[in-house]
Amino acid sequence: MSDFGELERELGGRSGAAFSVDDGPATQVGSLTSGAAWSTIKVPLAIAALTRGTEPLVERAITESDNDAARALWESLGPPATAAGAVERVLASAGDTDTRVETDVVLPPYTSFGQTEWTLAAQRRFAAGLTGALGAEPVLELMRRVIPEQRWGLARVDPGAAIKGGWGPDPPGRALVRQLGIFTAAGRSVAAAIANEPEDGAYVTGAANLTRIAEWVSRESAAAR
Repeated sequence: MSDFGELERELGGRSGAAFSVDDGPATQVGSLTSGAAWSTIKVPLAIAALTRGTEPLVERAITESDNDAARALWESLGPPATAAGAVERVLASAGDTDTRVETDVVLPPYTSFGQTEWTLAAQRRFAAGLTGALGAEPVLELMRRVIPEQRWGLARVDPGAAIKGGWGPDPPGRALVRQLGIFTAAGRSVAAAIANEPEDGAYVTGAANLTRIAEWVSRESAAAR
């Protein structure tokens, strides 16, 4: 395996990745191991809230990362504790039994659920189990249709990747940019969670850095035995 530390130093700031190839063991690299979920939490939220009548909201929340649609989905699940429980059941169904969905608005004006602490390791487990999770397939299909301006990172190494990105101030004033996804490398299925806190604190830099990280993950996945 090539040195991820070298890439992290070149990019600046902090970076991290967790990934697995086919049904193989997970690999985790980098100094950035956790952070606020931001819009990546919309994936389990959308699955939890996908019922007849919410389909347009789910589509906007996933393909456009529409925050108003995500808030409406959250509210459709009931009071915060009830909504959090519904999303946590989706997480657990895909293999992430550790993550607890935030119900308090820690950093106004952002949503409570977006501020859920989600480790890259747990997010990778969720991504790896997503294809087998009940009710996930319609959301996976939407993840393959994320709008072009948000198809950085894993979608740059596989145009057919199912991805969802998230970004926000972490800490306030600096961007944390992250992405979960399922993509193909050398004919093999890869589940990954990647993240970057860019040195200049800018979203556009973080998104570009995630593409560099995705390229590294793709090369390592293709070479895995």
